[in-house]
Amino acid sequence: MTDIEELNENNIEKFWDYVLRDVPLYFFFILDLKQYPEECRFFLALENGSIVGLCLIWKNHIAHVRGHNSDVVRSLFETIPKDIPVKEINFEYKYTELLSELVPNPKHEIFLHRMKLNKEKMIPRFILDNQYLQRVLTESDAPIIAKLLAKADPKFWGDVNPNDFTFDESQIYVGLFDKKKLISYTLTWMDEEAAIIATAATHPKYQNKGLASYLVNESIHTMMDHTEIAIIHVMTENKPALRVYSKVGYEVYATFVMVEL
Repeated sequence: MTDIEELNENNIEKFWDYVLRDVPLYFFFILDLKQYPEECRFFLALENGSIVGLCLIWKNHIAHVRGHNSDVVRSLFETIPKDIPVKEINFEYKYTELLSELVPNPKHEIFLHRMKLNKEKMIPRFILDNQYLQRVLTESDAPIIAKLLAKADPKFWGDVNPNDFTFDESQIYVGLFDKKKLISYTLTWMDEEAAIIATAATHPKYQNKGLASYLVNESIHTMMDHTEIAIIHVMTENKPALRVYSKVGYEVYATFVMVEL
């Protein structure tokens, strides 16, 4: 029998012991509890006192569901409180059929690879042929970041606006400029257990020039000053991005399906 408990002081030690066994898989569970505890809710699936699955609900918006089998995943999905306005849910790829059953008519569906790079696999820094200006981006740059994202992928990022970005000490935005024009950028979230390049985008007119490879590799070297595991996400059908990330040392670690409700 599977019991569901919300995270509390009595089971939090068990939670940490469980997620730290597989940091790349449970990266967001680790990061969000450390850095955004008041904006998240966590549910534990237990069998005979041992964790067999977890659900993270971030900002009442996105639910991450992980479990040892489809029954556990189903139980966690059905436990999500009805008063939480979850708009997106993601499962591991192996539970795609179950997700299709539980959410038969999603507004949108995305398949994502989570790629991992260990410190010993990173490549040396390199320079670009064209010396674009590189600098850290701040909150005042939010409008030009949103504009770049909309240009880079109108379908995926067309609705992004400057208020969607969060700027704090755990996040590092780095951009490349051609004169005053932002042409490529990365956003990195940092933690001592692992770090993730949350977003990487390049203006269409500047693609295929090595800018993404350069900035991603720069971000990797920054991350590795603080941790030994670097993570990045890429849509499974995005072959150019997969080549870019593989070139700098990343390998596919897990695959997820995300649906918009």
